[in-house]
Amino acid sequence: MKNLLGIYEKALPIEVSWRERFELAKKAGFDFIEVSVDKSRLNKLDWTDEEIKEMLDLAEEFGMPYHTLTLSANRYWPIGDNKLRDEGIKLIKKAIVLAKKMNIEIIQLAAYDVYGKESTEESARLYKEALLEVLEFNKDYNIVLAIEVLEDCNLYNTSEKLVALIKDINSPYLKEYADNGNLIYNGYDPVEDLKACKDEIVALHVKDAIFHNEHNIEYGHGEVDFEGVFKYLKEIDYQGILVSECWYEEDFHPDLEYVNNFIRRYMQ
Repeated sequence: MKNLLGIYEKALPIEVSWRERFELAKKAGFDFIEVSVDKSRLNKLDWTDEEIKEMLDLAEEFGMPYHTLTLSANRYWPIGDNKLRDEGIKLIKKAIVLAKKMNIEIIQLAAYDVYGKESTEESARLYKEALLEVLEFNKDYNIVLAIEVLEDCNLYNTSEKLVALIKDINSPYLKEYADNGNLIYNGYDPVEDLKACKDEIVALHVKDAIFHNEHNIEYGHGEVDFEGVFKYLKEIDYQGILVSECWYEEDFHPDLEYVNNFIRRYMQ
């Protein structure tokens, strides 16, 4: 497989400079850094053109152009929640503008219609209406909006459910961002799930997981059948992006070289 392999920004120390993050990612062997916009990193959406140019210059210097952006902040402003959706829609539109300026092709959107409560017919309807609104806005930018199947979202916790929505909306700029670890969390088979989204997947978060835990399970120590996942990706001649998703935290520092080598072994 000749797919690009990126590393999630949050796998890198937050206290170091962006130059140092690029150095760490480059040394480990990754092709790019996936930009994160979570609740604590919303300032990116207001970066000046000068700040964006500095980021573009760094990417060019290291030969690591940007490709994906994760908008996980929408967890806190879900676009199917009548009280929070206006801010959530605003965040997505700002992310689209940022992605265009940074030459990012794909924004990962959260599948949350609501967060911390049960979905309803109304929240599902509002979620779909919000997607239609941001896709209309996106006509001037042509960024792929890829929804990720999530472990704690009962509305779209499998690809079968999500692909039904994607096909219903029927936009070339609405696709799926798969995640093999999130499926294990809920007791589903990642390989079987990939079969449901094979025509819609543009990016894949590659991580290990166990039932009800997908957070920083060391690669090779969980329940993900990496051999089966990559065998199927090769069968369908998957041309999309791969991203290692892990988190640098006070009590867990990912071994980036190990992670890169672990995943690339299955890509051969």
